[in-house]
Amino acid sequence: MKKKYKFATAGLAILAAACTFIIMQRTVFAPPPDFEGHMMFYENHNILKVSTRPLFNADGEVNADVLGKLINIIDNPALDPMMRTVKEHWPSGMAYADAPFTYITAQDFSNFVMPDAADMDESGAIVIQLFEMVPDKYGVENGHLTEFTSQWWQLVYRSVYGESDVLTLWMMQPYRLSAFNGSRYDALLGRMDERYLHINANGGLYWHAIQEYSQNTILSDHCIANNLPPSDQFFLENNYSASIIRANLLRDLDYLLAQFDVAHYLVAPKDVPGNWQSSRTQTGTNMLGQFYASGHFTVYNTNYPGSTRANGGLGAVGRIWSFGRPHMNIINGKDGLSIGPFYNHWPHTNLVPTNSDLLWLPSDFETRTLGHDKDDATFQTFLITAHDPETTLRWNYEVPRHEDWRSSTTLHGRSGLWRLNGFDRAFDSRVLDAPGTWEAMLVWHRSVDTLGMGTANMACHVGNRYGWGVQNLAGVRPALHLSIDQLRQQ
Repeated sequence: MKKKYKFATAGLAILAAACTFIIMQRTVFAPPPDFEGHMMFYENHNILKVSTRPLFNADGEVNADVLGKLINIIDNPALDPMMRTVKEHWPSGMAYADAPFTYITAQDFSNFVMPDAADMDESGAIVIQLFEMVPDKYGVENGHLTEFTSQWWQLVYRSVYGESDVLTLWMMQPYRLSAFNGSRYDALLGRMDERYLHINANGGLYWHAIQEYSQNTILSDHCIANNLPPSDQFFLENNYSASIIRANLLRDLDYLLAQFDVAHYLVAPKDVPGNWQSSRTQTGTNMLGQFYASGHFTVYNTNYPGSTRANGGLGAVGRIWSFGRPHMNIINGKDGLSIGPFYNHWPHTNLVPTNSDLLWLPSDFETRTLGHDKDDATFQTFLITAHDPETTLRWNYEVPRHEDWRSSTTLHGRSGLWRLNGFDRAFDSRVLDAPGTWEAMLVWHRSVDTLGMGTANMACHVGNRYGWGVQNLAGVRPALHLSIDQLRQQ
């Protein structure tokens, strides 16, 4: 493994004693020698490690030295949200009218690491190993504790309001595989209820027949660990709040909290400053200001809500696929107020709040597209070549937004609330125990698609967006909120 050390400014040089600033390169097909917490690095993506040691020790104590280094970094004026004005506008310039807060994004963290970067392909990130790796606790029986604690986490967002200072971190690589939901489907009254919507390769819509009263065949971790048959509560529906993946994720969290006394350092999504994980913020509105569970989203109506103009933002956090049909991302918000894909609900499951979950999957809104005139970077970036350390970024669509869209100094290929780019969303598909398989190249998001009751959104290993049947396996790459206030009291 080859290492390079680079300090771009005197300010970063001062931090040299407190931080390890490393660019790591791999031969394209060589297996990573020690996985480095399963991180993937690129020549164009410079990684600033807070420390080579974890923040939380396995005995539950906070590593004071690592905490000091983290505080030294985030207290830099360039990363202090209180040095900025309260959020007043979305990236597109549209007025922001929700709860006030100040914030720092992944783009700010990148600029701190690479302050002189001029090209959109040059990116930086700040990462930390949150937990001391617990050995020999692999698999379902142990809540995947070893796999989870071996991971590194990227600083992607920081939001502050009043006395509340919250740092949001996203796991850099998936730590396990999981199905999103089950395979059960109980036929209801009516012709359409025995089918679910699919989209063929040419963009045409069709209804796919489902076996009536089919039983769930997908095992949750609880059923696997206790040698039980598949539970009958999991359906072929993309309701994250009633999903197998959420049940598995919360079970893994229980194992983590049994080993690490850190619950008081974690912040529930309902308590983030500005309430930016609410449905009002994340699900968005149509052009009349009607939003989420208001009943104004009649998905199968010919008049889709929100904007369908690709150059004007896509309503209700929507998007337009290559064949031009409008889609809406739902369940972005975690307060249980989003709509469902089947006449605004799900046939068999209820949408419930997930905003008390301390461990959760990110949404498309956070990682990829804000939609509804909120985001300038409607066309996101992804890696040109996976696993190649010299790869660069490309735009999803070669359609100019305006004359100088490729030379803009403000976009840098970043989009979504966290202002991520293709490097940030990408991951190493070789880290999961399913090399070369499609499921190893995908990670689940909690957002789902209005035009497919059995399909959930995901990011692939090059950072692009895909949809995938909920009964299939894919990687799990969660996020969490860390209370800076609580950590400062140590």
